[in-house]
Amino acid sequence: MPKIVFWCPEAKAVGQTHAAIAVSTLMAMEEDYSNILLPGQWQSKKIGTAFEDYDLLNTKGVFNNSGIGLTALARLVTSNKITPEAIRNYSKPILKQRLDIMYGTNVNSREQFDLLISQFPSIVQKASEAYDIVWVDLPKTDQKEYIVETLKSADLVICAFNQEANLLQDYMPTLETNELLKDKKKIILMCDYEEKSRYNIPNIRRMFGIKEPIFAIPHNYIYTDACNMGNVVEGFFYKNIAADSNDYNGYFISETRKVVKKVLDLVRI
Repeated sequence: MPKIVFWCPEAKAVGQTHAAIAVSTLMAMEEDYSNILLPGQWQSKKIGTAFEDYDLLNTKGVFNNSGIGLTALARLVTSNKITPEAIRNYSKPILKQRLDIMYGTNVNSREQFDLLISQFPSIVQKASEAYDIVWVDLPKTDQKEYIVETLKSADLVICAFNQEANLLQDYMPTLETNELLKDKKKIILMCDYEEKSRYNIPNIRRMFGIKEPIFAIPHNYIYTDACNMGNVVEGFFYKNIAADSNDYNGYFISETRKVVKKVLDLVRI
C-alpha cells in the first residue's frame, strides 16, 4: 500500500508537520481507508500533541516510555520481531479503523536516536502491510541515510515549502533535477500559505516556470491553536468539515481537500 512522505529539502520550519496532520486527518475522515501517520524526527511530539493534550500525555509517561511508539518498534526490528500486527499494537487509534498515529522516539541522547532511527525504513515498510495508506512526516534535508532510504521507497513525495523567498529560490528550480525525486510522483505544497503574499502560488509558478499545479495548506490560527491544544479532530475538523469554502475555516478545509484528491489521483490503493 502507498507510502506518502512529507519532506522539505532544507532544514527550515515550513509548517510541514501541521500540513501532514491536516491532510492525513481529512483523508481519514472522508475516505474509507485505514491510515497511519508516522513521525521521523528527533524528539518529535507535534503529532501526538495535536490529538491529545500535552500535559495529559506527559502524565501518562508517553514521552519517556520506551515500551511504546517508534522506540519500541525499532527494538522489534533489531530483534527481527517486527510484524504488521506489531505496528497496529504499538500505534495510537485516533479515528476508529480510519486513522492511527505513532508516538515518536523518546530516547534521551542523539546517539541513541541515531541507532534506533536507522530502523525507520523497515518500520515504514511494515506499516504499509498493515494500513491502506502510510503517511510519513520525514525530517528535512537529505543528510541521514534513513531519510534517503525512506524517500527512495516512497510512492509519493509531498515537497513542503513555505513562502520564504530564499528557500524558494534555492530549491524550487532543483525539484526536477534532484536525484532523490527522479521518476517520483510528487506534489508541491505551500504550507502555512498566505494568499495575499507577493509570493503567492500564481507568482511562484511564474517566477520559477513551474508548469504543474502547486497546492496549499492555508495559514489558519484556529487550526494551529487546535493542534497546540491537542484538539484537532473535535475542536477543528468536526466543527468545520461542512463549512463553506468562503468561510475562514472552510477555506482551509477546501484547500486541504484538494491535496487529498490529488493524492488519490496519484496513488493507486
